[in-house]
Amino acid sequence: MTEYVTPMISSVLKKYQTSATKSLQGPAVALIKKEISSSPEPHDLHTHEPANANAGSAAHSERNQPIYAAPLPLPPELSQPILTQPDTDCGELYVTRLEGKAIGCFSMGGEMRLCLPQFLNNVLSDFTLDQINGIFEDLGISCSQCTPEQLVEFKAAKILPSDVKGSGLITRTDAERLCAALLHRSDRNSYVPVESLGKGALSFQVYHKCFGKCEGICTPDMYSYQKPTCIQCLECNCWFSPQKFVGHVHRKVENRTCHWGFDSRNWHDYLHVALDVENREKYQRILDQLKEVELKEMHKAQCELDHKKRKVRA
Repeated sequence: MTEYVTPMISSVLKKYQTSATKSLQGPAVALIKKEISSSPEPHDLHTHEPANANAGSAAHSERNQPIYAAPLPLPPELSQPILTQPDTDCGELYVTRLEGKAIGCFSMGGEMRLCLPQFLNNVLSDFTLDQINGIFEDLGISCSQCTPEQLVEFKAAKILPSDVKGSGLITRTDAERLCAALLHRSDRNSYVPVESLGKGALSFQVYHKCFGKCEGICTPDMYSYQKPTCIQCLECNCWFSPQKFVGHVHRKVENRTCHWGFDSRNWHDYLHVALDVENREKYQRILDQLKEVELKEMHKAQCELDHKKRKVRA
């Protein structure tokens, strides 16, 4: 049975093909469909000739029947992140930090929209496009187009070169998911020997429900601002800092879910003591203390950086 494509769907596909660019900002291969011009209805291939017709007449009738060529196969579809239509709101230009790198972004609807080319070049430069595209497809991540106004602001802030004609935007949530899948994989994590834990070190079970759920064992004595690794995943036995652990998952049950507003820097809001742990309130206060230590050290480091900048100017 021939599949019927409504005029509305054809119009949407054509509009999408026109707006998509051949880069990480959109599909490299558009769906191709030949337009068939209007023509009279083809003759019925099963029309019967009279029983007394001669052989010559039958052969002539066969030669006059229209010949239908088989449609050409579509080119193979390449794995590329989907590029949706730009938002009508331009938003306000900011600079955020992800994996220690400064990334230009716009604040829109309570979520940072990061400059996709800058994010890929500064944060994921160690990975091939095939690897990145595979994670895009696996996690169901799509990017929005940059509006002309946003593109002008990116160029004015030297975030993008002046000759760039377009750019994609990726939410911070999806950018963090990409980092968790590529940068924070089990095989890229350092192994912490059991001997280094020390005898009698306090440990308790924790969990998070970001992008699914993951459980681990937290050992607060291992935590420091410079080396915050202190949580061991119960599934893969790898070690993570609290900030990286809240983005670490093994199940893919929420890969097709629209996630919004995630920021791993707010790990204290996502990390919880397991419900069946005794003295749960006591351990929750310990997590509060870890966050306080982090905030104090961050403030101290920022003050030292500002002091160095003032000395250089002087």
